[in-house]
Amino acid sequence: MKFLISQRALTENDFQKLEQKYKFQEIAIGPYNILKEKETEVYDGSECKAFIDGYIRDFNVSCSQLGFQIESAIDLISKQWPVPNSISGSFSAAIIQESSGELIICNDAIGVYPLYYLTGEKGFYISNSLAWLGALSETAGDEVGLFQRAYCPEFANIGSRTILKDVKRLLPGEWIRFGKLGSILEKKYDNELYRELSKNISPSNYWQAFKKELSYCLAEEKNLHIALSGGMDSRLLIGGVPKNKKVFCHTYGDKDFYETRIARRIAGIYKADFKNYSCPQLNFPEKKIIEKYTLETEAVYINNWLEILEGQDLKKKESILVGDMTESLQGRNLPMKKSWKNFNHYYHGRKEYSLTGNTREKFQDWKRTIIGKYTGLASQKHIDRLKLNISEKNLKDEIIKDIEKLIDRIEAHNLAYMELVAELFSWFTHSRIPMGKQILILNSKFKAYCVPMSIQILRLTSNIHPGLRVGGRYIKSLFTSVAELMPGASVPTAQIPFVAFKSPEIFKLPIWFLRSEIDDFLIKRLMKSANPKKRYRLLKSFNWVKVYQQPQMETRLRSYFKKSYLGEEYTNAIIAGALARKDLKQWPLSNTNIINAAALNEELALIKLLTKNEI
Repeated sequence: MKFLISQRALTENDFQKLEQKYKFQEIAIGPYNILKEKETEVYDGSECKAFIDGYIRDFNVSCSQLGFQIESAIDLISKQWPVPNSISGSFSAAIIQESSGELIICNDAIGVYPLYYLTGEKGFYISNSLAWLGALSETAGDEVGLFQRAYCPEFANIGSRTILKDVKRLLPGEWIRFGKLGSILEKKYDNELYRELSKNISPSNYWQAFKKELSYCLAEEKNLHIALSGGMDSRLLIGGVPKNKKVFCHTYGDKDFYETRIARRIAGIYKADFKNYSCPQLNFPEKKIIEKYTLETEAVYINNWLEILEGQDLKKKESILVGDMTESLQGRNLPMKKSWKNFNHYYHGRKEYSLTGNTREKFQDWKRTIIGKYTGLASQKHIDRLKLNISEKNLKDEIIKDIEKLIDRIEAHNLAYMELVAELFSWFTHSRIPMGKQILILNSKFKAYCVPMSIQILRLTSNIHPGLRVGGRYIKSLFTSVAELMPGASVPTAQIPFVAFKSPEIFKLPIWFLRSEIDDFLIKRLMKSANPKKRYRLLKSFNWVKVYQQPQMETRLRSYFKKSYLGEEYTNAIIAGALARKDLKQWPLSNTNIINAAALNEELALIKLLTKNEI
């Protein structure tokens, strides 16, 4: 679904850079020359044409008239930002106004679907592919961006920064209007989250809004797929799916994993087909698989998804629902410790949770903490490992600038509580990029939608008073009062086994605590003995110890960096860390840091390959 828009004439050399790797075509719209993958749709508005990643809907148009919905939405967002309450979806868009030659780019309030732009001496380019933009503009790498991808929290760029010099990514909720030569004429931002905090959003009203979003999103779908974890997010989705859909549920993990058994029970309750996928070697896949998904999605990060993706043989893409942003409804990113004191006061005593008012002093203290967290890793040692030509001071200064731009976006929301400040920062970092990559990589085989991240549902969720959301109180009220959700509430969650989700917290919290303590004991025992065959968890679940013990792990690991663009010291440190986990000298954590390094190296290789035409 890739596209690239430029005001310059594209040459035969530009085409040669892409033609052996992609099936694409050239078109012209207004004053712009465009390259796009053949299956990438061009959407029509009354006065403009648009490229849309994700989905966008207009509730003022009949649910069955998808073409008119999109046309209406394009016209509205080209003139009005933030969008009115009739517009929903999760998207990025590039809109060309044919008569004036002006071009508008925008994304929703979180910005999961990346849209990049370059304007200046290198020309004017818009693309949803960093590789395409880098190859055709031949712009140099950005050392600060490379450092952020290698070392910063989430292994993600901050704000608008990318790994290419002067190439920017849209900030969350950003809307930019360009002149036809690439000058920025106007910028606007969507600051509508948390705008109307309320303690009076009833579960029934929330549920009706959620089902309406699903019905509009899926109006044209007959077959529907759900990434079913067995958690509350995917239960919310399967409970709200229109009854006329044929539902297929997918989960990664062995059939006797506790999480898999929970997911199978949920699918059974709603009479949906269910399939689990277990191919743990894909967590250290062959290099060609990383190459393939980097080429297709530029979103390799959590390789568990490959177990599902590599098991698909669909003749055409069908829709799949992902529910991860339901964590906003559960209040997971609201900073509240699970302690006996909080349990006694908040769960058992049913008292109001004490929230922290957002004062100027507290906000500045929080900001300093965040800056310290991000700049603390900017050491000369790490700079040298990556062979970057930048001083420690300049690196820290640039990181601070990026964080401040992102924090300015948060400050513009005028949030009432510091807990909401922390939550929105998490949405703008963790949800936007690492979680967002799950949606992007699923698009390689499906049309992936995250309805809980849609404009209207996220606005509605953010307006539920945090005192109701924190600790999962609101989502429990949904599952215990909504008829379609009640069956799912009778099943335990993977985090708190043995008792139904609807059970009183006085039973659930002690079980959660005991399970955590037993798991910690088993982990410490395993590490102390250095025996990978010892029990890993109380309940059988995905075993990272075994993943690192796979015979082909080291060979595949080294193949990722056979040609390294990240510096020998950096890649050696990554490999050494993985081998230490294999030998149980370090705890075998999820390998996201390793796969991030491999994917980053592959992205750089792809850009260099396309730029030099060495295909």
